[in-house]
Amino acid sequence: MELNERATGASWRWPLLVAVTVLNICLPSLVLSYGVFWIHLANYEVPLWLGLAAPSIFILIYGLTQCWFREAADSWGGSIGYRVMASIGLGLVMLGLIICAFIPYHIQPFVYGIFGGVGSSLISAQVDAVLFETYDSRLGFIRGLCYTGQAVGQSTFPHILYVLIEKYGYHFSYIVLAGIMLQTLPAIMLLKIDETRKSSYLSRYKELSQTFMVFKNDSMDNFYGTELKLHDLSKKCWNNPSNDNLHRLDESDYDDGSIIETITPPPSPEEKRRNIFGVEILPEIPEESEESEDEQSVTSINNNNKKRLSVAIKRLSTLGDNLDGCIINQLRKDSQCNSDVNDKDYSEVEVTYETIAPVTDIHTEKILNSFSFRCQSAYVNMRRKLWMPSYRIYRIRRRLLYLMYNINDTFVKPLTRSLSCLKFYPALLLSFTKLTLTGIGIVLLPMIGLQLRPRIAVLENNFLMSLHGFTWVCFLMCTPWLAQTPKRNFKYVAVCGLIITTCACFVLAEARNHDSFAIGCVAAGFGYGAVTSCWETAAQDFVGARKWPKIHSTLETLSAILQALLVLGLLVVLRQESGLQFSMLILGVILAVCTFIWSIIAIVSIYKSKVRSFSFKRKRGLT
Repeated sequence: MELNERATGASWRWPLLVAVTVLNICLPSLVLSYGVFWIHLANYEVPLWLGLAAPSIFILIYGLTQCWFREAADSWGGSIGYRVMASIGLGLVMLGLIICAFIPYHIQPFVYGIFGGVGSSLISAQVDAVLFETYDSRLGFIRGLCYTGQAVGQSTFPHILYVLIEKYGYHFSYIVLAGIMLQTLPAIMLLKIDETRKSSYLSRYKELSQTFMVFKNDSMDNFYGTELKLHDLSKKCWNNPSNDNLHRLDESDYDDGSIIETITPPPSPEEKRRNIFGVEILPEIPEESEESEDEQSVTSINNNNKKRLSVAIKRLSTLGDNLDGCIINQLRKDSQCNSDVNDKDYSEVEVTYETIAPVTDIHTEKILNSFSFRCQSAYVNMRRKLWMPSYRIYRIRRRLLYLMYNINDTFVKPLTRSLSCLKFYPALLLSFTKLTLTGIGIVLLPMIGLQLRPRIAVLENNFLMSLHGFTWVCFLMCTPWLAQTPKRNFKYVAVCGLIITTCACFVLAEARNHDSFAIGCVAAGFGYGAVTSCWETAAQDFVGARKWPKIHSTLETLSAILQALLVLGLLVVLRQESGLQFSMLILGVILAVCTFIWSIIAIVSIYKSKVRSFSFKRKRGLT
């Protein structure tokens, strides 16, 4: 099969694979490790909700822009398109980090979230496009490596950020972090698609394209090719197109049973007017005798003489009428009064067929300099500017109209289509759960560790966050097994991950010492790895492969909006004394609801695929 050919014949392209892994280590750590910044930000008497606002804004901007950037990545792509757009995204991320070093504490989370979300979304869209074009038959395994890079970044970046803050201070640590992000630029320069491999392997219609390949005229096997064949000019008649035998077959062709020359239909009447060289062929003129020519010449001369006589009579009659009119309407110039000339209004010149008066230079000057003319011209110009705007305004209107149509096609239509599908809501709940674990659950871990009694040191707290990432990596070691697993089984793994994560959230909400907090971090990391690795494939299999592209963008945008609304609701909870652990309890309740719904889906799927098919086979065997 073509899929097996691509999987076995394609190279791994190790430089690109290393570059994608490096990008997944650095960029997602802006959210996964933001809890370290939050710890030091809380020391400056900044409200806790500001620390939680930064990752939520990051995820919201990322979800709102990802659908646009992913659709535009194909048009941006090319020899340097992916690298240029990814470099622009990296520039936005660095710009946001540098700005955070020079602004007050209360504005830092907003700048951090907006610039980081847009830049990371732009880079992620280019990385996804390159991975799909390069590793289309190994996407499951490649995504597992990307998640492994994120887990490694979560394990290492808390310690890196802690060292930067202790050595350079809170403000200048942003600048050093921007310098660390700049080191991913060589990895971005490797985001390139192999054009030779793309032409040979990435064609999903390779067998169909081989059917329409151009063949030569060398042999009989290539008779049904699409190349235009030459005419046999030995059968061409140069005297008369009607006798052209190019489209006819010889008797020898019928006897041999094979056709060598190209058979063309007879030419149409329009085509008969030109030969093969484009020269027009005149129609045949019938021969006529000398007597008939003499008779026709005599009759034509008589008819011409009659026409000339009638035309002369008509001209004389009109000339007489014109002379009578000129004599009757004749007026002397000296009979006109000078007062009429002085009282004449030169703002308008009356021109008629009977009295034609030339307009002199003085008259024209009086017309153009008159007050009424200037008022009228000013009114016309004003009206033209109001009702006929400039081309710049037209371009602005056209771009606004294009933006409205783009928003309608990107958000409104997929939203109405998705809300009418019942399977969309469980998939939305699963996507929302994954985002809340990323933007709320992981960020709350270091702050919860500081509230334990006895209080855990910052360095040990960072170690527990690294433990969360390490258990995440431990689950991702099952990636080769998951890559070979059918898609219908991913929902079972996702349900197991939801169950483990739900139990971990309740443990963290009730943690009072170091041991319970460590157990909660280990369980949360293992469950988070299962959810992040399997939620998209499970949702795609549940919704259907045909409906998934239509609702994918809606899932991203709505889940990001719901996550931002949940953070707004948690602002009231965070003001309480134990607000952090109570927030974790609320997150556990949401996970419990999602686990219950997807457990029912998994049980129904097992019943349809296993129990019903087994009973059907058993009845069939008994009969």
